[in-house]
Amino acid sequence: MKRVATLLWVVLALVGCASTSRPPELVSAGGVVYPVEAKDKKVEGYVRVAYEVSLDGSVTNVRVVDSNPPGVFDEAAVAAVRGWRFHPAIDNGKPAVKELVSRVNFKLGESESYAR
Repeated sequence: MKRVATLLWVVLALVGCASTSRPPELVSAGGVVYPVEAKDKKVEGYVRVAYEVSLDGSVTNVRVVDSNPPGVFDEAAVAAVRGWRFHPAIDNGKPAVKELVSRVNFKLGESESYAR
């Protein structure tokens, strides 16, 4: 019985020491709209997008970091990311703004169901 009580105490102590921080958690991500011209020409590619997840979980300050082919999918990727929603990051028990970078892929037949 003494061992059980000691084990319980250790478990509770460890739970109490658990981190009160976590990264943003994606709640919803709409589909990517494949640019018509790229689709017609059967062009595939990607866009790396940097953005901030605000205190209310919305996405702000969206910008293209890299894309291939350059400029073809940038607007579609930025529009998609602006529509994403998150549970905000938590730092020391409080909501915090965090910057993230995500890669949005444009692959024929797959991008319509893209979800980060």
